[in-house]
This record gives sequence, structure tokens and C-alpha cells, in this order.
Amino acid sequence: MLAGLGNPGSQYAMTRHNVGFMALDALASNYGIAFKRFKQTTCEIGSGIIEQRPIVLLKPLTYMNKSGDAVAKMLVYYNIEPPAMMVIHDDIDMPLGTFKFSRGGGAGGHNGIRSIIESIGTNQFPRLKIGIGRPKDRAPIDHYVLSPFGGDEIKILQDVLTMALEGIICFIKEGLEKAMNGYNGRGIKL
Repeated sequence: MLAGLGNPGSQYAMTRHNVGFMALDALASNYGIAFKRFKQTTCEIGSGIIEQRPIVLLKPLTYMNKSGDAVAKMLVYYNIEPPAMMVIHDDIDMPLGTFKFSRGGGAGGHNGIRSIIESIGTNQFPRLKIGIGRPKDRAPIDHYVLSPFGGDEIKILQDVLTMALEGIICFIKEGLEKAMNGYNGRGIKL
């Protein structure tokens, strides 16, 4: 299962906090996977075959701070253990144009990750962190992450998502270690 984090609604579609949704949307588009509202919980699910493997794509619609509710329910529903799930999310402590695969660790101030850890009772799951950078001015963090990417930033984001999707395919085919070794340190040189 790949869980991309974001907030529902068109007003959040192109915001920094929604890069997890954006990554899943791009992956789903590449593999002809459609998302459907899952009736038993507040989420959208897309399922299909990617590189000869059955994959579930999950977008929680609970808003970021309660992402764990939908993730926990879907892990049980699909009988998936946390180490077999990757969570894709934004990371304010990484510059725009960067991404990193990791395993475990704390929430790092990310409320969606905190919610997942609390809901599933472990921090031992793979993650793909996509850098969004910090605000250049003294804007409050919550306003910054809910603000849309600017014109120049959108091209950088598209390029980094293309690279990150290659890494996701590597994760699906060969596992987290190969994805970490092959893709960490890549990114867009600004």
C-alpha cells in the first residue's frame, strides 16, 4: 500500500502540504488506476497492478491531522503490515527539489505522520519525504504549508515528482533498501 498525505478539496489541490496526493495522482495516471471513494471510511482508494505487483493507493480524506484514522482502517481491511506500506508526504526541513526514502523515525513535526504513528502503534514503516522547503519570510508554518506552489516552483515540483516516481517503482520492484541506495541524494539542482 502507498499512502499519500494531503488535504481534500480543490482549495488545497496545489498546496505544499498535498505533495503526497500529487505523487499518487501522477502514479495512478501513469498506470491507468482510478481512485474511488471507499464507503467504510473517509478515503479514496485506487487499486491495480504496478510492475506485476498488486498495489493499493490510499488518499486519506480526513484532513492531514487525522490521516492515521484512514491508514489504520485500510491496513486492517487489506491485511497489510506497516512495513509493507509506504507513506508519501511533504517535508519542510528539506529544500524544494529534493526527496528521500527512509524507514521509521519520529514525526519530525509532521501532524499527518504523528497521526499515523499514534493510530497504528508503530513508526516502523517506509516513507518518501518530498522537500517543500521553509518559507523565505517569517510566514507562519501552517500558512506556508497550505499555500500553493509559485510559478517557478511548479516546474521544480514536476521534475522532482518524476524522479521520485522512478524511486517508488524501484521500491515496488526491489524494496526499500534499493530505493534508498539508488535514489536518495538525487534531486533538482537549484
